[in-house]
Amino acid sequence: MTSMDERVEATSATTFEARAKRIDDSQRAVAKLEAPAREAAEELQAALEDHHGAVLRSLVLRLRADDRGRELLYEVVGDPEVYAAFVKAGLVRPTLAMRAVQVLDGLRPYITSHGGDVELLRIEDGVAFVRLLGACQSCGSSTETIRDTVAEALLEHLPEIESVQEEAAPPHAPPTFIPVSALTVGRKGGGPG
Repeated sequence: MTSMDERVEATSATTFEARAKRIDDSQRAVAKLEAPAREAAEELQAALEDHHGAVLRSLVLRLRADDRGRELLYEVVGDPEVYAAFVKAGLVRPTLAMRAVQVLDGLRPYITSHGGDVELLRIEDGVAFVRLLGACQSCGSSTETIRDTVAEALLEHLPEIESVQEEAAPPHAPPTFIPVSALTVGRKGGGPG
């Protein structure tokens, strides 16, 4: 039988990114299910989220009631995964960047259906900096239309954002050319092996 510390350590060994990818992959798979199965899976997800939210709220209430608990609570809320779980449970308000990502996630099906994607780079002084990835190749919509759609959505849903600026992807370094005449075959030093 494993101890609680061993179980926590084993769970922590999986990276946040790996767990997030697993959730995203599962949600995409559920979206492809036929209606009855999809609805059952979505209800299961909602029930689990409600349960975990209630457990987190109970823990937070108990921690807040104790001086040591409040101190510990302020420490753990700095962990991005704990913070995300608290946001999901409605215990803390999501940051502006998190809310912007939620808006962009809502647009993602439209953007990806046109062969592109969008990435929030940062938000500074009321300006959201985004990067458009890919291009609309399967239809007549232009990158400009996608850019306008992204800007309109962010400005409409997030009053703290005053403008949206696109940043181009950094240029890739050109490949290094090595002439064939510079290549040799054999062991270093030229001696037989």
